[in-house]
Amino acid sequence: MGEQGSAGSRGGLSARSCRFLEVMAEIDDASTKWTRFDDAWSVVHWSLSRDPSVGTPLTEGGHLRSVVFDGSFAHSMPTIYVLYEITSTQIVLQRVKFSDAHSTAGRA
Repeated sequence: MGEQGSAGSRGGLSARSCRFLEVMAEIDDASTKWTRFDDAWSVVHWSLSRDPSVGTPLTEGGHLRSVVFDGSFAHSMPTIYVLYEITSTQIVLQRVKFSDAHSTAGRA
């Protein structure tokens, strides 16, 4: 962790630590909103751990990527938007966003 008041930190937390806390807060909030959140989150975890290149590259080197996992309105599973970074040793979630899946009832 960075020193308190140093550049790139907030109150002693590094920018990476703050992103981690923001991501965890989003996950915690989502877990209380959708009854099948755990199943939807398992899809994200499984997919990224099996093939980190599944997302769309946002940088020339392809280390920063985004991917959308479509949810299911009928099954109370959220749509999950993920911004992540691939490092040499891990996948770092930079941002996550959860939203209600769209109902496709009545569409041809």
